[in-house]
Amino acid sequence: MKKIIVCFIIVLLMAFPASAGEVSLNKWVLNVTIGDDGMVEETIQAEFENSGTTSIDGFSFVVPASGVVIGSDNIMSIPSTGTEVKQQTIPGGIKISINFDRPIEAGMKWNGRLSLTAQNWAVKEGPDYSIIIPVDAPKAIIAGKEVEFSLPSDPEIRSQVFLPKAVNVTAVEVKSKDKKSYKKLLQFDKMVITWFQLNLGDEISIKGSYSDILKLIIETDEKSRQIKERIKNAREAGQDVSEAESHLLNAEEYNNNQALQSFWINDFKVVQEYVGYANDELNLAEKSLSEQKETEVIPEETEKSNSVPGFGGAGLILIICGYCIKLRRKRSKL
Repeated sequence: MKKIIVCFIIVLLMAFPASAGEVSLNKWVLNVTIGDDGMVEETIQAEFENSGTTSIDGFSFVVPASGVVIGSDNIMSIPSTGTEVKQQTIPGGIKISINFDRPIEAGMKWNGRLSLTAQNWAVKEGPDYSIIIPVDAPKAIIAGKEVEFSLPSDPEIRSQVFLPKAVNVTAVEVKSKDKKSYKKLLQFDKMVITWFQLNLGDEISIKGSYSDILKLIIETDEKSRQIKERIKNAREAGQDVSEAESHLLNAEEYNNNQALQSFWINDFKVVQEYVGYANDELNLAEKSLSEQKETEVIPEETEKSNSVPGFGGAGLILIICGYCIKLRRKRSKL
């Protein structure tokens, strides 16, 4: 009987070479960017730790798309392990398997970053976009078997979603075992939704639509950054840019603060007013820069060289000396 039990344990160890407690997932961060055409680019940051006795040969995860483009060149890690990427179509998407050329030995960590492009993940219908992002756990690959990761007490599980240019969020929902808050902000020309803490197993649903009002804010911000660069160049060229800087500060206050704050509360009429004020200030900044450029500055050295310093004084001395000589000759004749 004892021999049977021992054999059974050996078979179990061969079939399941590591338990969930021996491989820990410390970080799983999903950064998703939706393109104007609906294509999705995803960057994943991951860190896991091998606290067991068997080396980790890689890991796998699922992308909910019809096609994925990813190669070994898209993967960077510390330590550098070298990788082989395999894909498999399964119900619900594409299964990606990352196999290491050099396994992660016991007691070591793998900290990596990989990027991929996915087709038919986000849905684009005219000006509207939608996407569902499952926050599913990856699996470790050990001796050809997939093993569940364990989680430390405070794992870094989070996500950030970048919408297409000038697309405003219309609906956000997270299916989770507890309520998860998020932060919404405008980063240059894209709306960004950020979750600082999620759970594995959560599901994010986002809907957005193109906004002409948001486009006004973005275009004004782009113009503002262009003028800021012109001011920098003019200052380095020795021009007085104080007036242009003042107008630029006013424009940024109107557009990046007042207009944007009104946009968040859907007061679009006020947004248009502040965007108009901002553009007026930017036009004044451009006018000031143009006037400065057209003003001809005469270098001080040139003015001095044209006046021939000391010439008037030397001439006066020569006249006085000549008069004295003439006066002496006149007295000698007398």
